[in-house]
Amino acid sequence: MSKIRVLSENISNRIAAGEVIERPASVVKELVENSIDSGATSIVVEIEKAGRKLIALSDNGSGMDQDDALMCLEPHATSKIKCADDIDNIMTLGFRGEAVPSMASISRFLLRTRLHDSMEGFEVSVRGGKMLSAEPAGCAPGTRIEIRDLFFNVPARKKFLRADATEERHIQEILYMLSLPYPNISFELIMDARKVFLSPSHDNLMPRIKTFFGKNYADHMLQVNYSDEGISITGFVARHGLTRSSRREQRTFFNGRPVEAPAAYRGIRDGFGGLLEKGRFPPCILFIRLDPQNIDINVHPAKREVRLKQEYKVSGVISEAIRIALRQSPAPSISLDSRIPLKSLLRGAQINYTTPTAEQVDLQFEPESSEEIPVGQGSDFVPVREEVIFQERAEIVVSSVPTNDSDTLSLPGSGLVRIVGFIDETYILAISADGLIIIDQHAAHERVMFERLINAARQGVASQQLLLPIALELSRAEASYVSKNSESFLKLGFEIESMSSNTVMLNAIPASLKQENAGGLLRDMLSDLLDEGKASNKLNIKALATASCKAAVKAHDELTLHEARSLFQQMAQCELPFSCPHGRPTIINISTRELEKRFGRK
Repeated sequence: MSKIRVLSENISNRIAAGEVIERPASVVKELVENSIDSGATSIVVEIEKAGRKLIALSDNGSGMDQDDALMCLEPHATSKIKCADDIDNIMTLGFRGEAVPSMASISRFLLRTRLHDSMEGFEVSVRGGKMLSAEPAGCAPGTRIEIRDLFFNVPARKKFLRADATEERHIQEILYMLSLPYPNISFELIMDARKVFLSPSHDNLMPRIKTFFGKNYADHMLQVNYSDEGISITGFVARHGLTRSSRREQRTFFNGRPVEAPAAYRGIRDGFGGLLEKGRFPPCILFIRLDPQNIDINVHPAKREVRLKQEYKVSGVISEAIRIALRQSPAPSISLDSRIPLKSLLRGAQINYTTPTAEQVDLQFEPESSEEIPVGQGSDFVPVREEVIFQERAEIVVSSVPTNDSDTLSLPGSGLVRIVGFIDETYILAISADGLIIIDQHAAHERVMFERLINAARQGVASQQLLLPIALELSRAEASYVSKNSESFLKLGFEIESMSSNTVMLNAIPASLKQENAGGLLRDMLSDLLDEGKASNKLNIKALATASCKAAVKAHDELTLHEARSLFQQMAQCELPFSCPHGRPTIINISTRELEKRFGRK
């Protein structure tokens, strides 16, 4: 008896749903793509309970007749492809014919549609893949689809959904991504009977950018318009100085399709060249158009990725487009009131500046103790001259510090230690009776700050009022998140006041943080907190404290011996000194025994 059998239509649809429909935002994406392909000029999306209860879309597109309304529920039924050659020339957003039957198989599905020249429409009702009714109905021209109780018959999928705030953020983001390439289409989003945004059709994209991301964001964007070798690059890129801590705001579109493409990210990075700090990402909205035969869009079940035939050519054109935009950008200017100190104005405007001479990083460490700590056994050390060590292609600068018995400190697990130098202005070298100790200054300072902030939140935090409150224009998702979690921010010392749908006023920050670039710190925190899995209706104080640690001293920040000693002393007071809040080690011990083994002595 044969063990191989053809799966039933119901089972195959559920399997397809598992690939195509990952979360409510996936449903929104597929529905909106179909509406755009239908020629709609107005799209309204309604959400209830983050899409768990209801996802509804109404459009004024071409609509369908009775035959097509029934046919669209069949697997792989599509109007976008007629022959095999069409796969290599796809310009529509949808083309597989999997989305609608997949949705109908895992929800209570209702479709109403009407052609513009018809007197009546047609309605189809499906529950869990089973047809309940199909009959004529009165409705407006276009199409309306309602998806209720998503995953009601697939509980294993339903339990993987995130908190409502996270799912709502994904829905907003997918609508941003789908509406940005089509400013000529009006988009409206309603969540739980509340209008989140209405972006009317316009022949210019900038009004939509201001609606979604705020006027400040829009004012810092430069227009990009360049083409070469059959590749066209248009859109906007941030001026030098506006960066984020993640790539989340680098939005790229290939032939109108929002996708992730390493070639695009490489082109953006190369376009900025040496202007970018390591780990910083400039926001951008880039539309890349090229021959559809040079791009494969059928490489990901949810169509999030594409494959390019000439990746490096695309990267090169993108980088050149960005370089031209940056070269042609006007120099920034600011009008100053002579009655206010210059430093205060610059700080309030979030403008970084450098003095002619290098300033030492101020870690605001506690005063150095005058008590002399005795030297531990085995800690004798002959200071080395400052030297440059070349290892293959890497250049590491080791700077020594004067030896002094008072430089000896105590660190839990390691006993008495003495600081002897720095590597690459990133790692602190110390010796103990047991061997060599290497400390990551950034990770160590993160741990110190994290525990300070957590302890302050438990005991009643002390805030410091900003000399000039900072008005920040955030995306609507960020502003909504701040509003929902204002009490948690306040517990940690951040006093944030909502001013409008996407503007907040930062009035105070924790006393343990520096005021310089406080607005930038808050933006970076929000970027981290809104990453997958961290956003929820109730913000976890530990997550907030972890994000706040972005204010810690960075790698390559030059520390004085006194600051390094102070960092050691504060680590000794930490409950968990050996890892940063993100789980990375703060200290690496290389024992004398290990050194002897490495040098072949034992």
